[in-house]
Amino acid sequence: MAGSRMNKRFCVIGVALLLATCYGWIRLLLLTFSYDTLPRQTAHHLRFSLSLPQEAEWYEQQCFGKIDEKLSISTLEDTIGRWQIALHPDCLKVFQKFTTIYSISRRTGHVVIPETFQTKVLKWLGNDEELLKEVKLQHITSIFNRYTHESAIFNPLRAKRPGATDPGEDIDQYIEELISSSQNCDFCDFKFKTAEDTFGRIESEHAVTASNTFKYDAYHALIILKSHHPLKFSEEQFLDMFDVAMKWFLKVHSTDKQYVYPHLMWDTLPKASASQIHPHAQASVSSERHYGLMEHIRLSALEYSLKNNGQNYFTDLIQVHNALGLTTKFGEATAMAYLTPKKDYEVMIISPMAGKDFIRLLYYTIRAFIDDLHLYAWSLAIFLPKLEPYGIPKAEDIPAVARIISRGPPTNPRNDISAMELFAASNVNIDPFSVIEHIKMSVSMKGRLQAGDLKKIAERKEQLQHEMDELEKQEEELELKENIEKDAGNLEVGDDGGEVKMVGVLEDPGGDRGIVRRGGDGNGATERREDGLKLMKEQLISQRGAGNDEKEQRLGDDDPEGKDFEGKYLEGHDTRRRVVWPGDGVGIEEEIGDKT
Repeated sequence: MAGSRMNKRFCVIGVALLLATCYGWIRLLLLTFSYDTLPRQTAHHLRFSLSLPQEAEWYEQQCFGKIDEKLSISTLEDTIGRWQIALHPDCLKVFQKFTTIYSISRRTGHVVIPETFQTKVLKWLGNDEELLKEVKLQHITSIFNRYTHESAIFNPLRAKRPGATDPGEDIDQYIEELISSSQNCDFCDFKFKTAEDTFGRIESEHAVTASNTFKYDAYHALIILKSHHPLKFSEEQFLDMFDVAMKWFLKVHSTDKQYVYPHLMWDTLPKASASQIHPHAQASVSSERHYGLMEHIRLSALEYSLKNNGQNYFTDLIQVHNALGLTTKFGEATAMAYLTPKKDYEVMIISPMAGKDFIRLLYYTIRAFIDDLHLYAWSLAIFLPKLEPYGIPKAEDIPAVARIISRGPPTNPRNDISAMELFAASNVNIDPFSVIEHIKMSVSMKGRLQAGDLKKIAERKEQLQHEMDELEKQEEELELKENIEKDAGNLEVGDDGGEVKMVGVLEDPGGDRGIVRRGGDGNGATERREDGLKLMKEQLISQRGAGNDEKEQRLGDDDPEGKDFEGKYLEGHDTRRRVVWPGDGVGIEEEIGDKT
């Protein structure tokens, strides 16, 4: 019996060991299969960097071969072909990054235009026969981002079609009418006509926050510039506005720690869906993730890093654009004409953090839109790294990213977004290679000056304007003296049929000066000028026929003909007269009845 019990114990122990061994082998097999089938997780992701292996000019000389014409979206596929066979290792290294991120193709479309339609097409094209040839044989370039799945289709010829870029009417006049009709708006009177956050407002010299009355997130505010004009704001105002925005983001985070993803949106003019003419941006902070599109790009960047030995997607993106000459750098920020834009003229600005260089480069880009390209309606979106007040963004996080596009001529009623953009791919009419040239010029001209220097220039400009006004005033006085000398022979009043003549200049102890004008009836009027701006009227009535009694009666502003007048009734003549002032500063005597 004792032996049988012992055998049973050994059996139980053996079975337990067998089960444990089987479990161990099964788990080992599962781990092995998981290791083989899942992408290898790298030990770390490389942090975002703006460093460049070479400058754009080097790539053009060493990688693209001899190019007879400037790089453009139409010749991009040919450029990529030459890049592929370049011998230098640095050329091939960046080329590999380009082909890893992008797929590019070019297709040709043929158009047969009958004679009955050709005249109209030529008119659309400004009677340019070369453009007509391009219409008959069109080259369409398609670029696809393999990771973010952004897609853009380029045909610059589409910008020539009717209504694509036609403003429709005088844009400057349209904008001035918008501004004048919206003066004293709610945002001008923000203290009484906008809401506040529970923690109050954040206010500075040039900007202030207001809580959005109709929110799209729990923390959703307006960052309002205190000046009303939507296009005329200085670098100092712009920097101050974004300083207020950053303080608001941090205030939200300190109020509720779970809100860590900051966003800023800005639309200008009704064409870009702005509800108010007054410049304002929409600020919000979300708790779970960035908003959809940017979160998709962040996840795509992580996938890129996992599949490419920890390489940073945004670093490689800049290097690819730089090789093609599509970037310009300012301090710790880079602007690039994006190869897969959402719409025309898109510029993307990237920096490790939303520092001063990032904001200044964004300002120079906006000024290029407004001042150089005359793109007054635009939409801007900014996505910032997770709010980490006591540290720097992690390698897995996004850098500071700003994207700005044109929304088309502000007076054109045609919508710039169609079903194609909403549900398929971006239909782009503007060549990114031409866009970056304007951004480079703006950065070169404006970026060399600090904000303090710009303030000094503005003050000097104001001083020069004052000096010019003084010179104009002196010229007026000199011209006045010359005219007096010419009319010196007309000091005697004659019967000239009512023709008005300037007969002299009066000066009084107060320093006011006036021009005396007389008509043929002997009555004169003085136009007094103070500082060349204010016009005062004073009558000079001379009586013909000495010894007659004179009765004076002041007349009011109720002339039935709508004329402003004042003067005297005169007696001693066959008729009674009054001096009338029609508004031009010249007294005209009218008969108003006989003595009876």
